[in-house]
Amino acid sequence: MAMAHPHGWVDISVEGMFDDQRRLTALRQQWRMDPFYSQVVMEDMAKVEGDTSMEQRLDALGVEIRNNLAKENNLTHITLDDQPVAQGTVSDTNTEYRGERLVFSFVLPLARPQPMSGHTLRYQVYDATYYIEMVHEANADGSEPLPDALTLDHAPSGCTTRIIKAKPDPQKVMEAAMLDQGATGEPNLGHFFAETGEIQCPV
Repeated sequence: MAMAHPHGWVDISVEGMFDDQRRLTALRQQWRMDPFYSQVVMEDMAKVEGDTSMEQRLDALGVEIRNNLAKENNLTHITLDDQPVAQGTVSDTNTEYRGERLVFSFVLPLARPQPMSGHTLRYQVYDATYYIEMVHEANADGSEPLPDALTLDHAPSGCTTRIIKAKPDPQKVMEAAMLDQGATGEPNLGHFFAETGEIQCPV
């Protein structure tokens, strides 16, 4: 059976950003779109009439992506000790075409800096419809995340990270496989296929 879902994928990397008070302030993210989608987008932008440069068109695309993501909680779900964490407004967006991949990067601030001493923050990045699969940057066969798929900036000594791979129920895998293009499954189907990033700091 040919997999109908997902129809594209995004390789993500995340950097947890700390301030000088040992608080986590933001998750800096980079999304690398799959080559086919990237090619289609670049071809479409090349056809746009006018004298704008490709750099300007990529910037405009980044604004459009940012605005669309804002309506969907930036496809990012964050908890601290299993309690939801509110998000701020995305900043520092950048869009470029690199290595035949469209790359969108941004900083997702937390609504309030979160003290991390003795706490565990987890996040998942996913498309609820599972039309697009979103996974951390991994080795060639996809079996292991790369070391730089989740990193920390100015973190207190002893903080650790790990990426937990999804283990969807076989029934969910079958449900996703049977969806035709344009069809949607149960709400939040992508949640079952989402990897979990974890940042933990000692007391």
